[in-house]
Amino acid sequence: MKKPLVIRPRLWLPYSAFGAILLVPISLAFLPDPFAGLGPGDRPVRFFIFLWVALPLLALLAAWRLLTWTTYRATDASLEARSMLGAKRLTWTELTSSELDTPIGLPPAYELRFGKRKIRFIAAHHDRAKIQELKALIAR
Repeated sequence: MKKPLVIRPRLWLPYSAFGAILLVPISLAFLPDPFAGLGPGDRPVRFFIFLWVALPLLALLAAWRLLTWTTYRATDASLEARSMLGAKRLTWTELTSSELDTPIGLPPAYELRFGKRKIRFIAAHHDRAKIQELKALIAR
């Protein structure tokens, strides 16, 4: 039996997510309070208000990305999606369509459709060589 093809997101993705989770609280500690020292009728600085809202959202998105981390293992018989929630095996006989040639949509992504389930490999997050190997595996 041939070694299974393992498709993981690129390494910069978890490092940047961990970095965002660590740097956001540090940044918020040094960020001045936009509402401190305001008199009646004064307006807070919009840039600082934007940072007060955007930085926690950035940390939440980074945490979401790590919690939904999924790796795929493709064999001759099936594609297995593994995440923190468990593993789901989809056989190639269930595959209804695949668009692995040029990335489509926004963000550009490669798609596999297994009946009602759709698996999207975001082009910027996955190695193109691995996607081409997957395309060759599906063609067999």
